[in-house]
Amino acid sequence: MAVAVIYFLDDDENIIKLVKYGLRNEQFSMKFFNHPASLIEAIKNEYPDVVISDVMMPGMDGIEMIDKLRGLSRFMPIILVTAKAAVDTAVRAMKAGAFEYLTKPINFDELKLAIARAVEVGRLRTEVDEIKSGFKSRYSFDNLIGESEPIVAMREFIKRVSYVTEAVILLRGESGVGKNLVARVIHYTSPISDKRYMEINCASLPSNLLEAELFGYEKGAFTDAKTSKKGLLEVASSGTVLLDEITSMDLGLQAKFLSFIENRRIRRVGGLEEIPVDLRVVSATNSDLENEVSTGKFRSDLFYRINVVSLTVPPLRDRDKDVILIGRKFIEDFNSKFKKHVKGFTSSAERKLLSHDWPGNVRELRNVVERAMIFAEKEHIDGDEITLSNIASQVQNYDNGLHLPKGLSLDQVEGEYLKKVLEWNNFNLEATAKQLGVTRKTLWEKRKKFGLLN
Repeated sequence: MAVAVIYFLDDDENIIKLVKYGLRNEQFSMKFFNHPASLIEAIKNEYPDVVISDVMMPGMDGIEMIDKLRGLSRFMPIILVTAKAAVDTAVRAMKAGAFEYLTKPINFDELKLAIARAVEVGRLRTEVDEIKSGFKSRYSFDNLIGESEPIVAMREFIKRVSYVTEAVILLRGESGVGKNLVARVIHYTSPISDKRYMEINCASLPSNLLEAELFGYEKGAFTDAKTSKKGLLEVASSGTVLLDEITSMDLGLQAKFLSFIENRRIRRVGGLEEIPVDLRVVSATNSDLENEVSTGKFRSDLFYRINVVSLTVPPLRDRDKDVILIGRKFIEDFNSKFKKHVKGFTSSAERKLLSHDWPGNVRELRNVVERAMIFAEKEHIDGDEITLSNIASQVQNYDNGLHLPKGLSLDQVEGEYLKKVLEWNNFNLEATAKQLGVTRKTLWEKRKKFGLLN
């Protein structure tokens, strides 16, 4: 790890000499300044890991220094040192963004500890920012691949709604079309992209546990509530939350969720206090919501509230030659993952991809390309290397029967059967769970196991 660079600013030469002596044996590089302007000029050429500054200086005090430095670097920790321990000054310093506030005479043990903590926090802040920048790149508009009319319209829709952070958004579409990707792009191309993004699958938990996860709970609210816990909505405050498979909520929880959307306040399970929570709500479903409302399984008032801004993500079969463009992107991804150098598809492979109707949508395409890439040995993937066994070629359906190729493991047979039952039920999760004789939670776990989530 590189040696930390520390800038120290004080207009008193005696203090500078004292600090030089007190930190002479430390494993970091110290640079000293006796005027704010000289330190600011130096930072334009080199970002230190930590700045330590006196509060009272001619021309500029330490609080003003913080404002100046924040304009140069958002993540640089700043430690303020003062001879006068005034409470109001300390409060002002911390509100301005000071990392630590120390008093003179300098206690070098305290100063060394503060520097060590500041260096670590500064580096963590930088790492987190780099990760967030990676997410912004990964979920930019460029990752909504395609040139077809539906995808062009979808990109335009997202550009319009991503900046309206108060909007309640509903994403609709078949399983595997990429609703989760769309939600991430909405978040990471918006003004709140540096805030938290969180996905919650409503089918993954029974209703009582889902309520506790969403809204949190107070100590003693139920048997295992040993301590209070924030809910995921509270944790994601100021950011974006995606509620996937929202039709899995029971009617009671739907009412509580509607109240949250209307009032932007939550009440933890077992709690009395209403907690303000401000975040963007995105809901997603592959169910026929109008039918869910007409059969009484989904509240009409909640449907109207979440359907303010609605987007239906188009299935892959309606996106013309986008299948080839997306397939090429998957080749790039798997080249990196598998350390290969495949350049693309042959014309026969492209014809085979274009002739398929992709009932599993983009997820199915990704699985097909991944399988081909695992065994690829040439510069281009040929038609006979495109295996559509998951849905079409090797798994054939005659009069609703299931025919499988030889050599599959029991796990693979289970996965193929689950895919087929989802198809038979047009990806209606409730009907699929009923046919399989399992709960929605078990179905979600099986779909997760075999890569069949949205």
